[in-house]
Amino acid sequence: MEDKKTSAKVFDRIANRYEVIAKFLSFGILPLWFKRLLEGVEEGERVLDLACGSGILFGELSKRFNAVVGLDYSLPMLLVAKEKNVSNAYLVRGDALKLPFKDETFDTAVVSLGLRHFGDTESSLREIFRVLKKGGTLHILEVGIPRNPILEKLFLLFLKGVILPIGKLLSREEVFDHLFGSIVKFPHREKLTRLLKEIGFERADYESVTFGIAYIYRAKK
Repeated sequence: MEDKKTSAKVFDRIANRYEVIAKFLSFGILPLWFKRLLEGVEEGERVLDLACGSGILFGELSKRFNAVVGLDYSLPMLLVAKEKNVSNAYLVRGDALKLPFKDETFDTAVVSLGLRHFGDTESSLREIFRVLKKGGTLHILEVGIPRNPILEKLFLLFLKGVILPIGKLLSREEVFDHLFGSIVKFPHREKLTRLLKEIGFERADYESVTFGIAYIYRAKK
């Protein structure tokens, strides 16, 4: 799909600067989002860090699981993740729409700021459902759009007028137009929890983070 190819190109180009750019564009709040995401992740045997990127979550996940499997489509991002040198983290280059794992392999799956880049949200969630064990949990952090109409308008104006121009300047590429589009098109809040339940998850809910500019979704198989 074109969206997936565009996403791969985006992250290939900024791999070495991804963490710096992401932290800067979030005005330093990103670590707090990650902390909230991981608060709901219980210990287990194996965890799938899907769209693991630079391996930013490996440190914490490695303390809770015997094996952390980080999958990403971008080879440059995986090379950056490899430099984290986490002994129980295993890297796989693969497609979120066709996961290279057997059914019911993982206790937990985590997707941090990656789901909206997969090109086909439903197909990727079905694949996650397939590789999760019965009773396994899925934890998703994703940029959102505030529910309040006034905040929504202000956020989108800020995103287009401030964040995107700065992002283009830092990356030296016209890549952030894609990032903006992926936020607008994504099935936020109830749309995503409804989709999770339709796929087969027995429980799915979400919580707002930072006035609704991000959401954490949790589901149980």
